[in-house]
Amino acid sequence: MKPIILKPKRELQSNAVNVDVDVSKLRVDIDQEITQQVIYLIQDKIILTHGGLLILNGKPKSRKSTFLHTFLATSILKTSIWGIKSHLNDQKSGIVLIDTEQTLYDLVHSLRRLENAFNVKLSTYPNFQAFTTRSLIFDHMYYTIEKIVDQNPNVGLVAIDGLIDLVNDINDVREAKACIHFLKTLADKKNIGIVGIIHQNKGTNYSLGHLGSFASRFAQSELSVEKTDQGSSILKPIYLRSTDTFEQIEIDFDKQNNRYDIISNITTESNINQVQIVDAVFNGKVAITYAELCSGLKMQIDCTMYAIQKKIVPQLYADALIKKCGNLIQKSFGSSQ
Repeated sequence: MKPIILKPKRELQSNAVNVDVDVSKLRVDIDQEITQQVIYLIQDKIILTHGGLLILNGKPKSRKSTFLHTFLATSILKTSIWGIKSHLNDQKSGIVLIDTEQTLYDLVHSLRRLENAFNVKLSTYPNFQAFTTRSLIFDHMYYTIEKIVDQNPNVGLVAIDGLIDLVNDINDVREAKACIHFLKTLADKKNIGIVGIIHQNKGTNYSLGHLGSFASRFAQSELSVEKTDQGSSILKPIYLRSTDTFEQIEIDFDKQNNRYDIISNITTESNINQVQIVDAVFNGKVAITYAELCSGLKMQIDCTMYAIQKKIVPQLYADALIKKCGNLIQKSFGSSQ
């Protein structure tokens, strides 16, 4: 057997070249007044500002794009949806969606669902534009995205669905770093916010590959979209750089209204005690119908009927505050027992 010869490690050599850098421009003036230009809030918690990156990750079919479209809708309509608020200012009110994955048919169809869900006609809002880069190879993506932003100087928000198509190999460290560097530079140079969608690893809730790791490290906020065993989807925080946590948001498809809607917990919808709510709904009656129960809860709690039927009524059963009695419903406490 030949002896193993350990060769000494070669000294690391710097690949740096002479670069003319004005260091004075990089120095931070600690006394300067800095204000954040907020783009998104969730439950009044800062999620994304100009210069920041918001990551939405999740397994396939977890409804990442549904939540992305909701973020976009709040910016387009300048309103609050599911506790998500947008604060794009008038000078940077442009919104760009860049889809890298879907066929043109699927992309347009998904935008039609957005229109239906929020009763909006996107073509009447000139500040919103959608682009498809599905046919481009990955190293042409950067030039194209930057060109889109250059040609629309009023853009304040760019949403990319999804980020993995910006690299050839999600586990290539150099490509991952180059991709995130591009996003950081674009956000800083153009003073915009970026929302990016990326898939999760199959066995974990971490974003996919080295690209996901670097994106998570740079992100101002990283949110996870998870599908429950009951078929609903939950948006919850993974990492928030600029704020503390927020309460998770749960949605499901409302077949009656043909759109996704929020499922709320009774404790977040009202400060009234649950027992007081049930007492008020029954109003001295021994038993009531399911329809009377739902309409009564709707009068007591400011939320959707869908949330009442999907979340609140099942919760009251689980907490043993109501019970079935034939075709009617009774209280499980007090005089109706």
